[in-house]
Amino acid sequence: MRTTWKSVWKVFSSRLIRELIIINDGSTDQTHSRIQNWLAKCPDRFKRLEYINRDNRGLTNTLNQGLEWAEGEYFSAIASDDILAIDKIRLLVAALEEKGASFAAAFGNAKFIDSEGKEISLEIKDTKGLVITETPLFLDHYTFGRKFDFKDPAYFGTYPSLLAGNYLPAMSMLVRTSSIREVGGWTSGNTVEDWEMWLKLSKNFSFCFVDQTVASYRWHDGNASKVKREQILRDSIKLLENEMTFATANSYNDAFFPVYLFNVRLLKEFDTKKYNRKMIKLLINISFLRFVSKKIRQRRNV
Repeated sequence: MRTTWKSVWKVFSSRLIRELIIINDGSTDQTHSRIQNWLAKCPDRFKRLEYINRDNRGLTNTLNQGLEWAEGEYFSAIASDDILAIDKIRLLVAALEEKGASFAAAFGNAKFIDSEGKEISLEIKDTKGLVITETPLFLDHYTFGRKFDFKDPAYFGTYPSLLAGNYLPAMSMLVRTSSIREVGGWTSGNTVEDWEMWLKLSKNFSFCFVDQTVASYRWHDGNASKVKREQILRDSIKLLENEMTFATANSYNDAFFPVYLFNVRLLKEFDTKKYNRKMIKLLINISFLRFVSKKIRQRRNV
């Protein structure tokens, strides 16, 4: 947390930043006293500075409270263990100002760091578990093997590219506050809140990419517990099912059904009965049957 505060202080040394909202979501350590000590050092630094210390309500409720309190034109969130680059806000604001109102969000890249703040590279493995390569950058890691170049503005942040899976770094984003409000904010309790937000925004707005590293993402090896993986999987399936009508109505079957089927198959590890029910329901879905029929014809013509 200390390194996060240092990065925030450096970023907010710019007069470009006028508003800071800090929400302590029920921390049980020394977070509250540390925040108070930090605030005492900058009483006149901001045009508006708010500190909310409350019981734990979860990430999505925290984001929505921040959105409710926000008065600024742009919204950018940072978790307590990530780090901002000093020029993040300046670069992303400039990009959105240049692009205009049809662009809701701007993103830079992010680099991976370990628990000690040391820069690291993450391995990328094939389906057999063999290491193909490694990369120190977020976007390069999460788009590896995808059928598009994230630096190509024709694909970056588009609905079909996001439907196939989230790859955007939340710690590297800046979004128009009005755009988030227009799509209704975040769904309470959803563990794939970033993915949902990008999908909602991408239906009506464009995203732009700034080819700079503007944040550091702290990688924790122990985060992916079985319980957490199950909840993320269930929320991913629920999100995709909510997107099914829009996706199929707008001819995004090729992007939608492979990722939906992939996630449903993973459900078998946790809940065989629900897996079977979803597979049966999928096998009588007309859009899915058309998708399968199209793929069969394509394979026959190869």
